[in-house]
Amino acid sequence: MAVTINGIDYEEADLAPGVANSIAQVQNANAMIARIQADLLNQQIIAQHHSKFISDNLPAQVEDSEEATDSDEDTTEEVEASAEDE
Repeated sequence: MAVTINGIDYEEADLAPGVANSIAQVQNANAMIARIQADLLNQQIIAQHHSKFISDNLPAQVEDSEEATDSDEDTTEEVEASAEDE
C-alpha cells in the first residue's frame, strides 16, 4: 500500500516498524479533532439559541429597578451640584 507524506509516496513495506501504526494514529487524531470542532460549533450554536430564548422570555422588570435607576440619577445630580459649589 502506498502512503503519501509531505507529497512523497512511500511503500508501507519500506517504512520503519511502527510507522504504519503512527500514521493510523495521526489519521485517527485528525478525525477526532474534526469531530470535536464540529461538536464545539454545535454546542456554541445551542448555547446562543437558548441564551436568546431566555432573554426574549424573561418577565418584565418590576418598578424597583426603575427606582434604583432614579436614585442613581439623583446621586449624579448631587455630585455635579457639589462640584459647582467649589
